[in-house]
Amino acid sequence: MEELLTPEMKAVIAELGEIIKADPRHQAIRDCIEEYERSEELNNLIAEYNMQQNALADAYGKNDEAAETLRTAVQARIDALYDQITTHPVYTAYVEAKQTFDALTSEVFGELQFVITGQRPCSHNCASCHSDCGHQH
Repeated sequence: MEELLTPEMKAVIAELGEIIKADPRHQAIRDCIEEYERSEELNNLIAEYNMQQNALADAYGKNDEAAETLRTAVQARIDALYDQITTHPVYTAYVEAKQTFDALTSEVFGELQFVITGQRPCSHNCASCHSDCGHQH
């Protein structure tokens, strides 16, 4: 594949990457990912959730009264596991850190787009661009 970036572009991108990696929001997401991976409790809940999802899919392949009872029980367990996972402190810390870091990277990409094109990216509702974003309204 042909190299599209010049050495100068790569150098500036590398420098920007180092600046972003030095930002506390980057360290926060890294710490949360590590904690997420280390959390035996959370990983067990996720593993059971996935197992229950598979059991539910299998139960939908059967059309008898016992399968309907099984589907109801499995769905109730899936719902309970989902609530446990999404309210788990390790999970909620990860989601918050990810949203914060994603906002940072989105702003970096938006600023890069502005520097290159002279146009700011708009939000999904295009209120920030006053309908000059090129989206069809």
